[in-house]
Amino acid sequence: MTQEQVQYWFDLFGSLGYIVGFLLPFIEAFIPVLPIIVFVIVNVNAFGFWMGTLLAWLGTVLGSYLVFICFRRLTHTRYMLRLQQRTSVQRLIHFIDRKGVIPIFILLCFPFTPSALVNLVVSLSHIKAHVYLVVLFSSKLIMIGLIGWLGNDITTLFTDPLRLILIIIVIVVVWFIGRKLERYFMHSPEE
Repeated sequence: MTQEQVQYWFDLFGSLGYIVGFLLPFIEAFIPVLPIIVFVIVNVNAFGFWMGTLLAWLGTVLGSYLVFICFRRLTHTRYMLRLQQRTSVQRLIHFIDRKGVIPIFILLCFPFTPSALVNLVVSLSHIKAHVYLVVLFSSKLIMIGLIGWLGNDITTLFTDPLRLILIIIVIVVVWFIGRKLERYFMHSPEE
């Protein structure tokens, strides 16, 4: 799909294009199988780097925070109480309570981290809601900014194979580092 085709679909919605650009990352927070990377790249190519990044960033932050708040409100339900009794969940909650927000911040900076799972576990921890909002604002800005920068001009991917190779290398490195950090923070051997 070329930039002109993407722009055509957003122009078709008229001023609703901005709403769609916001809603796609927002909905991804609730349905984590949706591709946040694709939504950010589409936004950046349709609305420009700054506006596309802003729409995707606001959408994903507000969606993630709403998921966090919903899980936090449901902590006393039977299902959540059973979930909290699992050894692995208790270990993660204890880890987050001991280590604070730095591991969460680092994990959320990577686009391949399952943010819905992070939202669930953090909602069960003792981290204050306003502190988690600050973590979301900063970590998602880094994540969305990186994706937006990589996919800023999608048409050059077809004309400049070196840029495509560079982007693939950066994505693989980010994925590899994210997995290593996730394993380290979420499955620490000292736990």
